[in-house]
Amino acid sequence: MIILDCLTLNFGKLTGILLPCTLLLDMKNKSGLLLVCLSVLLLLTSCRKISAPEYIDVKNVELKTRGLANTSLSADVRMFNPNTANLVFKSGTLDIYIDNRLLGHTDLDSTIHIPKRDTFQIPLKVRVDMNNVLGNAMSLAFKDSVLLRVEGKIKIGRSGVFITRPIRYEQKERLDLF
Repeated sequence: MIILDCLTLNFGKLTGILLPCTLLLDMKNKSGLLLVCLSVLLLLTSCRKISAPEYIDVKNVELKTRGLANTSLSADVRMFNPNTANLVFKSGTLDIYIDNRLLGHTDLDSTIHIPKRDTFQIPLKVRVDMNNVLGNAMSLAFKDSVLLRVEGKIKIGRSGVFITRPIRYEQKERLDLF
C-alpha cells in the first residue's frame, strides 16, 4: 500500500506548490495509480510560460482635458496575444516616451479578457507631463515621425494564476499633425 501525503509541483516560476492529497493506493488497484499519474501529468503540461502581448499600433488618440497642470489624453492600444490560451489582463502601470522624453504615465486597473492568438484593445488614459511636452513641441512640429517607447509592467494570467510581466515596446510612429 502507498500513502501520498503531499505532492510538490515544480513548473516555471511557480516552484514548490504543495497539493494536499492524502491518497491510499493499493498496489493491486493499478487504475487508481494510473489516474493519479495522468492527473499530475495533465496539470504539469497545462502550465506553460505566458508570453507578453505584442504591440500593433495606437488608435483613437484624443486630448481629454487641457491645462498646464492636469492635461490628459486617451487612446486605444491594439495588441496581439501570441499565447495558445485565453488570458485575463488585471492591471498595469506604463510610462510613455516620445523621442526618449517622458510624455506621461498611466495606471491600468481594468479587467480585460484576451482571446487566444487574436488582436485586442486596451483603453489608456495618460496623465501628460506638460513640462516635457512644451520643451519638445517645436522639434515635433517639423518631424513626420517620432520614436514611441512604452515601458512598464502588466499583470496577466489565466485560471486564477497571475504573473507580472515587464513591457518594453519601441517603434517609429508616423505623425499626422496637419
